[in-house]
Amino acid sequence: MKRLLPALPIALLFACSPSAVSLQPGMWETTVQFTSIDVPGQPPAQVAAMRAMMSQPQVHSECMTPEDAANPAQRMMNPGTGGNACQFGDSTFAGGTIRVHGTCQAPGRPSSQMSMEGSFTATTMQATISSEVHAPAGAAGPQSGRMTGTLSARRTGDCPA
Repeated sequence: MKRLLPALPIALLFACSPSAVSLQPGMWETTVQFTSIDVPGQPPAQVAAMRAMMSQPQVHSECMTPEDAANPAQRMMNPGTGGNACQFGDSTFAGGTIRVHGTCQAPGRPSSQMSMEGSFTATTMQATISSEVHAPAGAAGPQSGRMTGTLSARRTGDCPA
């Protein structure tokens, strides 16, 4: 089962087919770099500052557990406990192909549409990422923003004991 029906959360894919993903658990280093940032209505100086800050590679390392490795898209698209309610549809993370599309909305917060398209092996990931954010109705300031960039990740070894 490689594809999801549009209304099913991506977690169901991996609950039904845990062998679809073959990432190796262990320490992973992930680099995210945004290459395009567009915020209509934002003052040019503020957009320039955002671009300068967010265009720098952001690198972090973390231990990927066997559970995380079995469901990497869910973890990537829902990091931490930020309260986002995300829905995923027509997504694939199998056979070396990454194609994940999600929409997230938390009450009183901006809604966002995210996508990640790329490829993976047991020890690497490469993807193009994009996010479009829309402010809640009646919010002051810019009403939307769009960012695109790249994500690369690689397994660097075993997790510390």
